[in-house]
Amino acid sequence: MDKNTIIGLVLMGVVLVVFSLLGRPSKEELELRQRYADSVALAAQAEERAMADSIDRIATEDSLRRSATLAQYTPAERDSILTAQAAEAFGPFATAAHGREQTFTIANDSLSVTLSTKGGKPISSEILGYKDYQGAPIRLIRPDDSHFNLTLFTSGNRVVRTEDLYFVGEQVSPTRVKMSAMATNGSSLTLVYTLLPKYLIDVTIAGTGDFKSVMAPNSPFLDADMSLSIYKNEKSEQAEQRYSGIAYEFTDGDVDKLNTGKSEDKELTNEVKWVAFRDMFFSTIVYSRSRLGTLAASQEVIKGDPQKLKEMEAKFVLPFDGTQPISLQIYNGPNDHTLLKSLDKDLGDKTHLTEVIDMGKWFRFITVWVVLPVFNFLEKYISNYGLIIILLTLIIKLILAPFTYKSFKSQAKMRVIKPLVDEINAKYPGEDKMMERNKATMQLYQNAGVNVMGGCLPMLLQMPILIAMYQYFPTSLNLRGESFLWAQDLSTYDDVIRWGADIPMIGDHLSLFCLLMTVTQVIYMRLTQSGTAGGDQQSACMMKAMPIFMSVFLFFFLNNNASGLSLYYFASLLISILQTKAFQWAIDEKKLFAQLQENAKKPKKKKQSGFMERLERAQKEQMKKLREQQQKNGR
Repeated sequence: MDKNTIIGLVLMGVVLVVFSLLGRPSKEELELRQRYADSVALAAQAEERAMADSIDRIATEDSLRRSATLAQYTPAERDSILTAQAAEAFGPFATAAHGREQTFTIANDSLSVTLSTKGGKPISSEILGYKDYQGAPIRLIRPDDSHFNLTLFTSGNRVVRTEDLYFVGEQVSPTRVKMSAMATNGSSLTLVYTLLPKYLIDVTIAGTGDFKSVMAPNSPFLDADMSLSIYKNEKSEQAEQRYSGIAYEFTDGDVDKLNTGKSEDKELTNEVKWVAFRDMFFSTIVYSRSRLGTLAASQEVIKGDPQKLKEMEAKFVLPFDGTQPISLQIYNGPNDHTLLKSLDKDLGDKTHLTEVIDMGKWFRFITVWVVLPVFNFLEKYISNYGLIIILLTLIIKLILAPFTYKSFKSQAKMRVIKPLVDEINAKYPGEDKMMERNKATMQLYQNAGVNVMGGCLPMLLQMPILIAMYQYFPTSLNLRGESFLWAQDLSTYDDVIRWGADIPMIGDHLSLFCLLMTVTQVIYMRLTQSGTAGGDQQSACMMKAMPIFMSVFLFFFLNNNASGLSLYYFASLLISILQTKAFQWAIDEKKLFAQLQENAKKPKKKKQSGFMERLERAQKEQMKKLREQQQKNGR
């Protein structure tokens, strides 16, 4: 680039800057422009308001005028005018825009469903053989809150909702009803409801005649919308809220659930196999082999209503072009694991309907593979579920007995060898000899044959079982409505004492099984502490207070929970106390101490594992650094 070019570019830049400065509006001009823009915006808003008012006025006047005008005509003429209006609003479904609502019922020995010709939908259902906590029938679908609609787009650019149409109903059989919404070209949209075994309703959606010409060619689908409310069916409102909500399964088999503790909305771009409106012990599940597309699920927690707990809604897309029928299966029944598992097998679509039941995640396998089979086996011979819970507890305790005995013996060794440990503590006093003291103590344990971790194994085995039981009992359909002693329903709390007012953390009642479990917990923990090696005075005081603290904590935690769960913990603690007494009688601590002393006199040189070798090297390195630090401080 030569000198003249550079000069030319600089001059062009200067000219642009000067013109921009000269052309910039003044402060007064800017304020004037702003006032103009504000006035234009206000005028636009005023025009919009005037237009809206005008539209409302015209609509009102038009409605009054039509009413006044229609009154002047004969009935035949009014019908003709209404037909023309229906044709304008509903297009090819003008003939289905008016009609008279009729109801039909399909029923078998487990489920009864009432269908309405207005919308061609189910408006109520009753699960036979089950009652709520007040003795009323279980109704998952109710007329005032149920909603099932299909939206389709017609070739004349009309948006038609089936809930606005009147269908022609036909009772094909006691378990089958056909609903038809007639189109002007002689075709129809048909919904056939067939009640199947296992609380299943099959819904076949099809077009008859030349129905393809009725639908818009670029919209080969139906927008489905279903909403249900969860009503209080169980005694514990808190528990029912905790276990009710929306769940769904993706096509890859992953099951997800909305947070049951709050109102929540979620929109999915992936297809799902099914969506469930879950209650604590009952569910309504919508499944389609052709999949539910772009699911939008929402649930709202209702507060202050003595009967209604949640309102739930699911919107999804169904592929439908009017030529090939599609099918929906709606399950409307109990959360029975065995039943839902059989439905998974019948559907043959690798579904996981059993995931509707809340039984935990990490330890769910214990419930599925251990607890449920034992329950199902015992209930064949025993009708009382309280006894079944006690027998289940006994079986689990007998299986764990060898590990529990090993743990108790390990604790006994730790207890009787304490005098030798005290000698080591006296030989290596102070913080500066902590490493030597620990090494000597570990050497004593190794020579005497004491495993410091031996008491942990039974606890590690029992904790998953305790957690699995906590997750199983509150949602166990087997226990619902089953009584034992004073407990009328093992699936909820046994409120033998009630005081009406709600107390934080306790509620308005006292659960007797929970109270018995709490007292037994204190006794058991005191018993096990009396057999442990003692410590300093501060530690001893803390250990004495720990049983009371833990037991009171469990009481607050379980007082509002299932009485069957408290019964299980109570029985488990009683058996543990008996086991502890039996082990104390079986183990002679004097002979055990003599044996440990004899073992300690015969040092054993065991081949150390790689981990122990690294640990010993680390200890030596730490001791070396500690000595160097002490020497440095001594200077």
